[in-house]
Amino acid sequence: MTNSNIEKFNELVGIIFAKLYESFPLKRDLFTDDILGKEFLASNSQEIGTSAEDEIFFLDSIDWLLMSGYIVGARSSGGCHNVVLTAKGLEVLKAVPQSLNSPLGERIVAAVNAEGRKALSSLVSQALGLGLQYAIRSI
Repeated sequence: MTNSNIEKFNELVGIIFAKLYESFPLKRDLFTDDILGKEFLASNSQEIGTSAEDEIFFLDSIDWLLMSGYIVGARSSGGCHNVVLTAKGLEVLKAVPQSLNSPLGERIVAAVNAEGRKALSSLVSQALGLGLQYAIRSI
């Protein structure tokens, strides 16, 4: 059984957030092969390769993070160069929701390292929800 696009997106964003949170404030290059080929799983039993469809999914996810203001970087055909969390992205990952006792960013890093996909998807959903709340408050 394959994951929905939202679950795949949350997992992918979790990997991206973990990499950027761990390296903040240093900029990183994020390439399709590095993320999809080594870490990104489409389902519990099947690893995603770097097919054209997977690459489009990755690049569209990067575009969404750029447009939504979570990251900044220079997009290229195979990924994104000099990527770093924005103030909004860092604020969301440093937040400590009432249901957790440590920052979301730390929990996301731990979930990526432990390959806990369900936990990762849930944590990313919380992070993106906080980002939406921050955006609404600033209007």
